[in-house]
Amino acid sequence: MRYQSGPLRYALLGLSACLVIFLGTSCAPKELVRQSEVEPYTGEVTVEILKNSIGFRDTKTIKALTDVKIVRNGEPAGSFSGVFGYQAPGSLKTSLFGPFGITLMEFLIAEDIFQVYLPSKNVLYEMRSTEISFSSLINGKFRYTMHEEGDFYVLLAYDPAEIAAAPLMKYFFDSTYLLNRRIIVYKEGEEVITIDFDSFNRKVPEKTILTFGNNTEMSVTLREPEYDTDIPPGYFRKIEHTDKMVMPFQDLLKRFDPSR
Repeated sequence: MRYQSGPLRYALLGLSACLVIFLGTSCAPKELVRQSEVEPYTGEVTVEILKNSIGFRDTKTIKALTDVKIVRNGEPAGSFSGVFGYQAPGSLKTSLFGPFGITLMEFLIAEDIFQVYLPSKNVLYEMRSTEISFSSLINGKFRYTMHEEGDFYVLLAYDPAEIAAAPLMKYFFDSTYLLNRRIIVYKEGEEVITIDFDSFNRKVPEKTILTFGNNTEMSVTLREPEYDTDIPPGYFRKIEHTDKMVMPFQDLLKRFDPSR
């Protein structure tokens, strides 16, 4: 299967990779909406401390508008707008819109279910008990090691069933605040995506850049974010099958595999 190009396909790939590991966000702070100050970390650094530093730390909810921009080979390749919602510890939903407010994609992580819905095709990609999900990180599904690398602490996540295997993910934390600055996702020992975080609004990054191996970058910005406010009950309800064509989530990933 050949690699299929196109702004929507790149947006779906980037958001999938980023959101699955639940750091695919960036926040441009709304005036008067500020996170608490981050103090330099002075305690002992352990695997558990680094695990607790992944993601949004102690932020309970985030609501925001979102802008997504795609660049390929240095040239603009598409832009999208949407809405984003997060609720600790394990729920995240993003919707992207096209012209005239038409929904292009809905993305949901809730408990152990991972769904991507394409309304134009009426196709729902779904995966349960995901290897890389909120619950996996919370429940300690991975085997972890850590080391220092320059000015960073590095946390590596492995499949516990494969002792000699290459890492699945690699997290970088700055040594001053233990803010998560970079994530590298691996497939069969090869880097498949790098996610960089910068310009932090206290604990939350204002900008995220995803870099892929085919000279494609995606930047994600959240506009007018609100932190620790109420989100309506049912917002993170799973997407029902009804009359949709339901397919394994792996089929969606295969569409974006540049090696095919």
